[in-house]
Amino acid sequence: MQVQDFLGWAAYAAVACNAVTLAVIFDLSLSSKLRLPGLSLVRRFAGEIVVFLTIGATLGSLYLSEIGNLIPCRYCWIQRIAMYPLALILSIAWLTRDKGVRKYAVPLSLGGLAFSSWHYLLHVFPSLEESTACNLLNPCTIKYIWKFGFVSIPYMAASVFLLVALLLVGYRNNRHRIG
Repeated sequence: MQVQDFLGWAAYAAVACNAVTLAVIFDLSLSSKLRLPGLSLVRRFAGEIVVFLTIGATLGSLYLSEIGNLIPCRYCWIQRIAMYPLALILSIAWLTRDKGVRKYAVPLSLGGLAFSSWHYLLHVFPSLEESTACNLLNPCTIKYIWKFGFVSIPYMAASVFLLVALLLVGYRNNRHRIG
């Protein structure tokens, strides 16, 4: 698979992730008696979904840098610093049925979301980048993809971080394996 094909596929996955995020927000805003029946699988398998999302994002970023030869910038590395342990922590928690993982996973996810959001803003407004923030040979404003007029790699990462945090916090009282 070519890198641009992979990025295109990942852009569709990010938009799907956003659709699920909006549905979950809507579902959580309703009373428990009015919950959306179509989201019952998301509620039931929230733990498995967060593991799948973080492992997928981790493998995707490794594919882009190691096989696709896209050099990660400074903010990409910071996002990876949040995503890689998040995938490991959530996987271990899922396997061991650890209910206390939320106190570690949610801050990692929110921190990753903050850096992804800032990095995305640099893509939208390149003038925000300070000359000392990123390498001149590998600026943080490079858009390897700009699908649908708004989806970039930091946008994809932010989509995963947001949905993971939302699922961990929003569906914490269900009988799923994590948190």
